[in-house]
Amino acid sequence: MSNGKYKSVVHRAAVSNGATRMSLATVIAPSLDTVVEPASELLENESNPAAYIGMKHKDYMELQRSNQLYGKSVMNKVKI
Repeated sequence: MSNGKYKSVVHRAAVSNGATRMSLATVIAPSLDTVVEPASELLENESNPAAYIGMKHKDYMELQRSNQLYGKSVMNKVKI
């Protein structure tokens, strides 16, 4: 969505020997028909075109679960 302008942070966890560690996973996602694409505000001009194709969230999830990736990131497949 940031067109490569912003990078994800690395997940880190501090482990304490004196306490039980609990993890809670949450999932937030758009509706399956929502088109996910780089934010237009981050596409400043022709010198900064979209680096990724826009696609429906449903198609993105299907691609992520498909056998087309061969161990690679789905982002390699949607990069222009």
